[in-house]
Amino acid sequence: MTKTSIFIILLFFLAACSQKTENQQLLDRVLSLYLDLEYEMADEFYAKHKEELKLPLSEADSMYTVFLSELFSLNSIDEDVFTLPQFVDTTNINTLIDYYSVHTDKEKLALSYLIKSMKLYLLSRQNDGVYYFKQAEELIISLNNNSLRIILESVRVSYLTNNMDFQSGLTLVDDMMKYVVNQKGRNICYITKAFFYMAGDNTDSAKYCMQLCSVDTTDYMYLSHYAWIFANDDTTKAEQYARKVLNDKPKSVQSDYAKLAIVNLYIQREQIADIEPFLKSHPVYGSYNQMLSVEMLFNCFKQNGDYEKAAYYADILNKINHLIVNFIADYKVSQNIQKIDFETSKLKTQNFIQLLIIIFIVLIAICVFFIYRQRRGYENELAVNRQIIKESRDRIEELKAVTSPDNTKEISRLQAKIYEIENRYAELYSEGKRLYEQIFVSNGNSGQWNKKDYERFLEYYKTIDLSLLAQIEDEYPGINPRQTFYKLLASKEYDKPSIMKIMAIQEDVTFRALKSKVESLRRK
Repeated sequence: MTKTSIFIILLFFLAACSQKTENQQLLDRVLSLYLDLEYEMADEFYAKHKEELKLPLSEADSMYTVFLSELFSLNSIDEDVFTLPQFVDTTNINTLIDYYSVHTDKEKLALSYLIKSMKLYLLSRQNDGVYYFKQAEELIISLNNNSLRIILESVRVSYLTNNMDFQSGLTLVDDMMKYVVNQKGRNICYITKAFFYMAGDNTDSAKYCMQLCSVDTTDYMYLSHYAWIFANDDTTKAEQYARKVLNDKPKSVQSDYAKLAIVNLYIQREQIADIEPFLKSHPVYGSYNQMLSVEMLFNCFKQNGDYEKAAYYADILNKINHLIVNFIADYKVSQNIQKIDFETSKLKTQNFIQLLIIIFIVLIAICVFFIYRQRRGYENELAVNRQIIKESRDRIEELKAVTSPDNTKEISRLQAKIYEIENRYAELYSEGKRLYEQIFVSNGNSGQWNKKDYERFLEYYKTIDLSLLAQIEDEYPGINPRQTFYKLLASKEYDKPSIMKIMAIQEDVTFRALKSKVESLRRK
């Protein structure tokens, strides 16, 4: 490959890295705005800069764009109820959960779980939604991210509202305030707290919470709740805010509170005839909000002496209340079942992991056993061949003492047997023989030997004098191959200068250290 080709490949590689980085920076900016609760700003920024994404998108970037679209849909359900059929499609979110479970990204996985939880909640599969909510909760607690905690608790608020658990809602909002880092987040908390106070008939506390909010005429949540809560006190501003929400977001969830505010204003002005036509043309969507609107109508007609209509709305109110009470009762029962299922699922997962660990340990043990068995078999085979070589050599020495044609043939046969074994174990015996001759025939040294060389030398030497090496290994437990080589030379009555020469030891202090170390291994 030429230098030019390498240079071109490097340029493409750097361009690819640069492309990924640019996309990640843009997408991360969108996510950062969303996590700062600047939903509209994030949506506008993404719409404005989406065309700047470098194509083709990598798999990670492609999944990231799908993730952001799903995340925006989580906020859009508060904007337009007609997005609901599209929102509850779980195909994309299931794909995201699978992807971020494998390509570990706890932040995006946690948000994906929350989106799935809300989708199931809106499909009236509240208990299924709680399962994914719990999954998200575990991840977010481990991440210790304030922005994620706010979003988590906001979803929890939806569950509590649907179950009319307003006292728990107040406690929850107080906890949420610990994680708030900007005015936008504080506004959301104060508005939510005001809602729970109103739901609990504590109007004064609800008004106080709304007064703590910063005035934001672009925030439809603020406008609609202000109109609802201050309909009896600040009628001009309440109507102005309510009409703005109805004009700009007529089919949004937030518009429910604007409609309730206008109904309240009609009652104050004694425009009773306008109430029913208004609610028919501006239906209330939330189940709890429906109950509030029917209750207002019941009280209005009762006070005005129209008992026929009062009875009609009382009947509707009882049916709604009955449905909600039954729903909450069913929810509490199924929650216990859900909790048991969730704990059982966790236990099954733990047991499965433990089973995998046990299987892994057993497999390792089996592998170790077979390796050990194979090694022992190999060592036994070496011992047998070592004995054959030694006996053959001894027999050759005996036959050489008497010259005869038969002895010459037998010597040739025995030498062929030795040669065949040495070739079969060439790495040990042939190499060991070479190292042996290097020391005792060519008067060389072991200065360049490594641990394997010493092992090969000793294995070959066992075919010459096994008893000497066995004696050394028995007398010096734990002795290594190089130390065994030294002890072998010392046992063969080589003097100190000869041993230093053979082992290429230059310094007297090095020799003394070797000798001292070997003697320290001597069996007591």
